[in-house]
Amino acid sequence: MDPEERRLAMPVEDHPYDYKDFEGIIPKGQYGGGTVFVWDEGWYEPAVDEKLKDKAAKEHWMMSNYYKNAIKITLHGHKLKGDFILIKFKEDKYEGGWRLVKADDQYATKDDILLKDKSVISKLTIEQLAEKEGASVWNSDREPAKEKTTVVSIDELKKRGIKKAMPTSVKPMLCTLTKEVVPDEDYLYEVKWDGYRIISYIDNKKVRMDSRSALDYTKKYPPVANALKELGHDAVLDGEVVVFNEEGKPDFDALQTFNGHETPINYCVFDLLWLDGYNLMGLPLTDRKAILKQLVEGSEVLRFSESFDDGEALYQQALDLDLEGIVAKRKDSNYVPDARDNRWLKTPTRKRQEFVIGGWAESDKVRSFRSLLFGAYNSKGEFEWIGRSGGGYKQSEMPGILTQLQKLEIDKTPFINKVLDTKGAKIHWVKPELVANFEFATWTKTGRIRKPATFLGFRKDKKASQVVREVPLSDEQEEEIIDEPKIKEPVEATGDSNWPKIQNKKIQSERDFEFGGHTVTINNIEQELWRGITKARLITYYHSICNHILPHLKERPLSLHIKQDGANAPGFYIKDMEGHEPDYLDIYSDHRRHKKKGKRDQIDYAVCNNEAALLYLINLGNIDLNPWSSRISSPQEPDFISIDLDPSDEDFGKAIKTAQAAKKVFDRYKLQSFVKTSGKTGIHLFLPCQGFVFPQARTLAEKICGLVAKEVPDIATTEVSIDHRGSKLFVDPSQNDYADTLACAYSVRPYKHPTVSTPLEWKEVKDNLDPKKFTMDTLPERLEKKGDLWAGLTDEKLKEANTKNLKTLLA
Repeated sequence: MDPEERRLAMPVEDHPYDYKDFEGIIPKGQYGGGTVFVWDEGWYEPAVDEKLKDKAAKEHWMMSNYYKNAIKITLHGHKLKGDFILIKFKEDKYEGGWRLVKADDQYATKDDILLKDKSVISKLTIEQLAEKEGASVWNSDREPAKEKTTVVSIDELKKRGIKKAMPTSVKPMLCTLTKEVVPDEDYLYEVKWDGYRIISYIDNKKVRMDSRSALDYTKKYPPVANALKELGHDAVLDGEVVVFNEEGKPDFDALQTFNGHETPINYCVFDLLWLDGYNLMGLPLTDRKAILKQLVEGSEVLRFSESFDDGEALYQQALDLDLEGIVAKRKDSNYVPDARDNRWLKTPTRKRQEFVIGGWAESDKVRSFRSLLFGAYNSKGEFEWIGRSGGGYKQSEMPGILTQLQKLEIDKTPFINKVLDTKGAKIHWVKPELVANFEFATWTKTGRIRKPATFLGFRKDKKASQVVREVPLSDEQEEEIIDEPKIKEPVEATGDSNWPKIQNKKIQSERDFEFGGHTVTINNIEQELWRGITKARLITYYHSICNHILPHLKERPLSLHIKQDGANAPGFYIKDMEGHEPDYLDIYSDHRRHKKKGKRDQIDYAVCNNEAALLYLINLGNIDLNPWSSRISSPQEPDFISIDLDPSDEDFGKAIKTAQAAKKVFDRYKLQSFVKTSGKTGIHLFLPCQGFVFPQARTLAEKICGLVAKEVPDIATTEVSIDHRGSKLFVDPSQNDYADTLACAYSVRPYKHPTVSTPLEWKEVKDNLDPKKFTMDTLPERLEKKGDLWAGLTDEKLKEANTKNLKTLLA
């Protein structure tokens, strides 16, 4: 009931309506098990000035404002009364939480409402109710849903998809490697087939079968192509072409020598992406498989890949039968082409992977070669050496392998890192084009293969560029046997990680640059971010003002706002570097405040302390940079209080008048202040301080915002609700909580034009101030003339004086 308190509010699922009157015991094992009582009861309605006609109008208002992330309601309870505000701030949107705030009305009080600890029905405390003999017991009267026995036709099922033309090409969805089975009721489990991954297209009985690298394999497998023609539907399917031996086990060697006719072959299909004019990729996996099972029923060649609920039992069976492994897939997963995340997981029974051959070690005996050197591509597209293989070759095949290698021989190593443990052999390098399968013992701590691997055969269905490093989740890596530098690998991407979007961005051009002794790879510099303005221009700007922006970024964690498709295209946020940072980018590790399923408990924030780090972040797609108001040395104590003057109608004139009013308030309380344009339509005000924790800073910001709004009540407000602001400017104190951010001084903004958040002299804040004139073209010259107007922001004496005066205001 205290307007200065903020409570976390989380959305929950719907509850039975008759729950609302129940007091008593919910048995253990049922949802919400324990003692329940009615602490308060009543009703609520929208807190609006105008009279809403009926319940339907109120519901419409509620839903509309829910999606605007701000709802103001009036509670009519026995204990909770008056207006309350539910609001999502910028950071909360990505964590699922809202804030609940009591409005400052006649019911507001600093008294602890929880001291009223008795039920409004039974007048008992929850402890008394728990001990009461004969207390009511809640048992759900809802019967479990009966299993449907009616088989819905394919024609009905496919209409759950979206009517859309057949895709011409689909990159298959991929699996994340795990060492152990992940037991989870949200997953179903399938056999991992040892074959060639094929996406098949059937269009008016014309069939095309594409490998992972989009090679046409239709003519290689005539029995499969004929079976697909006979389906009687236009479709796009995903599966593995497999040859089974006499024991019923997949035989990869037999698949490689398949002659097209004599050997029995199967297409083990596990997904259906498109059917008869409907795109099904957005449906849950269970729905897609239900349609697929009906589609291929009765075919001798097309084999439906069955799913199982017990992953651990299936894995044990795969071990007993010496199968390749199993795959776990989330039941609700959509089909996302080329994605590799935690929605699909693979657990092999043996450690076996594809790698790319980058060289061979010469033999001093009769053998054609001693060993093959192999590697894989990392997240930056660099080819890294991983290990060597000295066994598994048939003596008769080795001369032919050597001939292939000699045709690809080059003078310099293709690996970016040093090849170790060559045992003095002469090394020959080759273009990284040949892909082969290897079996090996385990990974080392540095991400290498421990002991020589065993060669299993070449893979002609994959391009070398598709072979990326896959270190399994939960892999307990053994002791390193070679003394080499430790390499930090990215953590496994979570289901909602945005890093795959960066990794999957198509690279048109790439070049390395040196900054402060560090090599930074810059790509796609020709890309237009604004019309006629390229990424090269943006990078040149940040390079030119590096010495001015870095002091405002150093030691401050960043939330990254990625706009890799252009300034006005949709973007996404990255807070956690997840191990992708280069060695020159510093990290601040923090624990996640709001736990979320599928996300790890640690967040590794980027900290930009040098020019190489700055340009790396810009190259990722950060047009602007948004640092915390605190530094990693004192993360709980902000260096300044910030106020955002945000005109609801983009009227910059209101921002000017409100800033002028704020200056009067600052002068009245003898506060030294700094002002800058937001880079869009607003103005940012900063008050240096020290020794306050974030809750105190937030309280101060709200008090100051209230004083400012009172100076210009006709054009400014502190009203949180968007509906209640009208066209007034919002004097916003909300960016003064832990981990909140504002655009950095001298940061270009992803706006209509490449405008810059520019520090000002207070004498410049007058009616003719035009924020559009501050662009990345004009800022370098302005800096040359005026220098950094915000250089004193962290001056200790200034902070000390401001803090003294702010404490008076806080009291």
